[in-house]
Amino acid sequence: MLIRLHASSLIAEGAEFAQSLHNNMRGATMKRTRVPLFSAFFMIYIFVSGGSFGIEEMVASSGPGLTLLLLLALPVIWALPMALIASELGSAIPDGGGFYVWTQRGLGRFWGFQAGWWWSLALIVDTSLYIVLSATYLQNQIGFSDGIYYAICWSVIGVCTVVNVLGIKIVAIGSSLFAILIISPIVVLGVIGLANWQFNPFTPMTPPDTDLLGADGALIVGLSIGMWFYSGYESMSTLAGEIEEPQRIIPKALMLALPFVAFMYLLPTLASLAAFGNWELFSVDGTDGTVSFVDIGRALGGTALGHALLASVVLGNLALYLDYMASGARPLQKLAADGLLPKPLAVINNRFGTPVVALLLIAGVNAVLVIGPFQSLVIIDVLLMVASYALIFIAAVRLRMREPGLVRPFRIPGGTCTLAILIIPPLCLIAFMMSITITDHSVSLWGLDRFNLLGLEVGWYGIAGLMALLSGPVLYPLLARNLRSAK
Repeated sequence: MLIRLHASSLIAEGAEFAQSLHNNMRGATMKRTRVPLFSAFFMIYIFVSGGSFGIEEMVASSGPGLTLLLLLALPVIWALPMALIASELGSAIPDGGGFYVWTQRGLGRFWGFQAGWWWSLALIVDTSLYIVLSATYLQNQIGFSDGIYYAICWSVIGVCTVVNVLGIKIVAIGSSLFAILIISPIVVLGVIGLANWQFNPFTPMTPPDTDLLGADGALIVGLSIGMWFYSGYESMSTLAGEIEEPQRIIPKALMLALPFVAFMYLLPTLASLAAFGNWELFSVDGTDGTVSFVDIGRALGGTALGHALLASVVLGNLALYLDYMASGARPLQKLAADGLLPKPLAVINNRFGTPVVALLLIAGVNAVLVIGPFQSLVIIDVLLMVASYALIFIAAVRLRMREPGLVRPFRIPGGTCTLAILIIPPLCLIAFMMSITITDHSVSLWGLDRFNLLGLEVGWYGIAGLMALLSGPVLYPLLARNLRSAK
């Protein structure tokens, strides 16, 4: 749809932008909005889940039994520590910079920059994937030209950008609506599937003739996908600067969302395995004899349920994009406000109180990335994401030691030693995840699939991931020098 803008409107917008820049330089802040608990709950659900689609690949690669066990275990050993730490630090330091501010305060400016940079770099690429997944799923199920495909991608980016510029209240309302539409068909699938229980959903534990460990082992694949599904609890913290009473709202929403997300992953998986069986045929695209949750829903509940689940897939990814665009823009704005990124990124819209330039940057990069085949970068996204998580965990312990008197409206029970013990399992998972990513040899370019780096065989993902990780330490001295010169 084309919108005709009059000259007077353009002049007014330009004046508003200039005033916003001026106000930001004088210390303008985000606009705070009252967000109900249920809206915050749905936003967190969208941040973490956005639906259960994608678990099909986990089932086929890791086996039904191992998949169900991982879906039960990861909420405790991976998601719970992050949710608890995000609740404590988010209530104690309710700043829009979220984990960037926490890490900076606990470990210093250098590591704070690394956490913010790595997370933002991963998220900017990853947000594009949600658009691609939605459009690709529609294209596979309905069938349309590549021209329409790109038109859909760019239109969605444009609409979501406008919604985010309008403010966090609109994002919260949209997330709540999306979440309800996503959840309903999944619950129906779960109920129908359990009512038609025919097979043992835990058999076999792993695929036959597949090792538990190894380069493509069942545990590695399942763990990688599972960690990805249960990530995102920290993202809500980046919106704390725009929410009234974040110390009260965010911890409650996090604790409610944690068991609900786990339930919404387990329900369709258990029900589909119990009613349909044929776990080896599970796949997200549902083509070439394979089946997705959409196909299983159509077989068990008819065409209407199949269409509803297809809509759930699309809306889930769109909701993820909407929320992560909002979340990703705030650390960029905060880094820029601190002088560690170009100053225009710090601009806050004077009318809506939103980081308009940071949002436009994400939208622009996304519009370019949807053109090319970038899905393989998801692995690098995960590497960057978990590296930033490691810094958040360590910063939480460090803040307990450095600032014991910091008011923490929500406090993880026990002392600093208890907190240190709590973060050991996720740190071990992060180390394991990073090691298998760096040593992955599944990609071959120019006849090469591995390199010897200081006695370690590193694959192409490892090379790309290490370069992405090193970009932060390389950039920081340059940015810090510019900051010192400006002062």
